[in-house]
Amino acid sequence: MSSFKRERTPMERFWYTVALIVGIISLMGVLGTTIDITYHVPANATVYSDGANKIYYAPPYIDNNRYPSTLDVKVLTHKTVAECKQLNIKPDPICVEQGYFKEYDTPMHIFKAWMGWAPPKQSRWNPDGSWNF
Repeated sequence: MSSFKRERTPMERFWYTVALIVGIISLMGVLGTTIDITYHVPANATVYSDGANKIYYAPPYIDNNRYPSTLDVKVLTHKTVAECKQLNIKPDPICVEQGYFKEYDTPMHIFKAWMGWAPPKQSRWNPDGSWNF
């Protein structure tokens, strides 16, 4: 019993290659825009800390007057996130809910920025720990 193996023509190989490339690009398009990559607040980011209540706040939340009127901002001090974690100071739940301590990007945007087709997304945090807001 002999097995029959048909050779592909150059045109068939070309169209298989095109179909494969289109499939990969389509898959990247769907997955690359639906998946979020999460970046957490860096340890050197400065925050406002309330040592008495063991809570820290994001600077945009305080500086832009988004906090409740019951919060006494005069008692807040500047600390880094790392210092707050060492002292067991937790982030404010409202700041967490509003997304101050995370930022998101998609694989497709990262790829476009890497290729030079889109500007890189500006981070919420500068390398020195200050905030962009």
